Amino acid sequence: MTTTDGTRAAGPLWKRVSADLLTELQRGTFDARFPGELELAQRYGVSRGTIRAALRPLRDAGHVNAHPGRMSRVQAGGNTAFGPLYSLLASVRDSGMEHRSVVLQQEITQSPATATLLSLKQDAEFFHLTRVRFADEEPIALDEVWMPADIAGGLVDSDFTRNSLYGELEKHCGMVLNGGTEQLSAVLAAPEHSRLLQCAAGSPLLLIERTGCHRAQYVEFRRTYVVGDRVEIATNFGCKADPPTS
Repeated sequence: MTTTDGTRAAGPLWKRVSADLLTELQRGTFDARFPGELELAQRYGVSRGTIRAALRPLRDAGHVNAHPGRMSRVQAGGNTAFGPLYSLLASVRDSGMEHRSVVLQQEITQSPATATLLSLKQDAEFFHLTRVRFADEEPIALDEVWMPADIAGGLVDSDFTRNSLYGELEKHCGMVLNGGTEQLSAVLAAPEHSRLLQCAAGSPLLLIERTGCHRAQYVEFRRTYVVGDRVEIATNFGCKADPPTS
């Protein structure tokens, strides 16, 4: 496939189409109107199935609002790469408490389950980081992350006791995530969670499962267990008026 800038792209066909569409979105090509599946299939000379696969990461990352049977449209502003998980850690810093981590695992390893989630080969290698996150002396979260080793392998020697993953990723790998999804669910603390988070077994935890994107490709899977009675998450939807009193 030849991209819209005239170059020959490499990789699976749907990923090439997806990456090219993201480039065009960033240029503002589709600001007035985003083409439908049939039009995109004709534009790239591919099947509608390929177009649907190419649109999936763009939809998940919030770049377009695309659903089967409906006209796709550009999602103004999209979603940032930092949802409730980022808000949680930023709140610790903003509160004046000390934010630190105890690193449990920092290695290059394989994870077939993660490879499936990120649409990679089963024998793909990952940079894997597991940390317990603290606010002052109280553990608030158990954080596990996997990123392809060919992208984040250089982080295996980074100091994550104080430094953030995304800060180190940008500093050493030149990458900034530009989209993703987060799914929140309630779970009960297993014995291992109880030991690491210093909470009673069966205590309520908030599980945040995150898939991060860079240029329409999945490059991160993260699973974070947050102690439910030690953290409060609030989201600002952009309203600048005073909050209601009742």
